[in-house]
Amino acid sequence: MEFRAVKYASGDWLQEESIMVAPFDAADFRRTLGYLPTGVTVITTTGPLGEPVGMACNSFTSVSLEPPLVMFCAGNTSSTLIDLRKSGTFCVNVLGSGQGELCRQFSVKDIDRFAGVRWRDSQAGPELCDAIAWMSCSIETEHVAGDHVILIARVTGLRAGQDEPAPLVFHRGRFGSFCETAGPLAATGALPRPAAGGGTREP
Repeated sequence: MEFRAVKYASGDWLQEESIMVAPFDAADFRRTLGYLPTGVTVITTTGPLGEPVGMACNSFTSVSLEPPLVMFCAGNTSSTLIDLRKSGTFCVNVLGSGQGELCRQFSVKDIDRFAGVRWRDSQAGPELCDAIAWMSCSIETEHVAGDHVILIARVTGLRAGQDEPAPLVFHRGRFGSFCETAGPLAATGALPRPAAGGGTREP
């Protein structure tokens, strides 16, 4: 990591401040991306013998409202990816604030990830009974991206818990939850448009 001394216009004191590093290694890349909090899901599908299959996923996000599309990334070597391609469908299980251990269970390789987990059948894939929201999806396309594959899917059905429980949040290698600190967005979900020319440019 590189540093430089910065003198702020508001005072005469100096502060050591990190600057952009290039090139960087995988550890730097992972550590920096860890500052972005994400939600946590378990992607489930059905294997060739009818067995439940699933993996933890924090790369899930929405893509489009019309049509309703979502996406997530799976590693090229993921065994779950093989089953997803064969089935063509999956269920997104959104995890709640108390389900960090469940996420860890679905992250471990070569174990029965469904051991001790309550689930029910659905056409797209197993629904975890204790999740807080569910989406049935049909794979539309996929794109190879480095050591991962981006899967884009159409949402064919959804439902959410009626009591609006808090979600599980992943941040810098740790689990937490959500605390509201500002008012909600507009009904469109768009961020407020700021006035032009705002902010303070630092040296």
